[in-house]
Amino acid sequence: MKRIVMVNDQCNNCGACVKACAAIHGISRIGIMEHEGRYLPIVCQHCAAAPCKEVCPVEAIEKRGDVIYLDSSKCIGCGLCALACPFGAITMEDIAHKCSLCIERDGEYACVKACSKRCLEVVDINQIIFERRSKNLEIMGKLRKKEFKKDSIISKIVIPAKLGSKL
Repeated sequence: MKRIVMVNDQCNNCGACVKACAAIHGISRIGIMEHEGRYLPIVCQHCAAAPCKEVCPVEAIEKRGDVIYLDSSKCIGCGLCALACPFGAITMEDIAHKCSLCIERDGEYACVKACSKRCLEVVDINQIIFERRSKNLEIMGKLRKKEFKKDSIISKIVIPAKLGSKL
């Protein structure tokens, strides 16, 4: 599950990401908003349960791998998807427009590439979760090496679990 996220606080709203996206797609599919003195990207998060997809009356929004893709040739411009989007990441200009993670560009993300401050990055959420889980397992493994009083709360927490399948 890849997502475009902001990885630092260096954004000064230069607009390079917005312009790069607009140059590729005609209309920018990323926006930058100011909130409490910080600039933050507004971009599709390709939700697992995609409310935009669920409300589209003409099925113009479909799941393609991990990407929630909007087929502009099917869109009738009703705006229901924009109303349903919890992130406000769908814009309406005659028809709907949303980020497709540049799937038609083989992983060359225009907005990420254009950002001179390196604020934007494409991350794999599952990889981050796996890395955090591995780090926590290392910590728990170190706890197990220590001797604990029998029936202490710590001894109960670190007893190896029996799993039927791998994580």
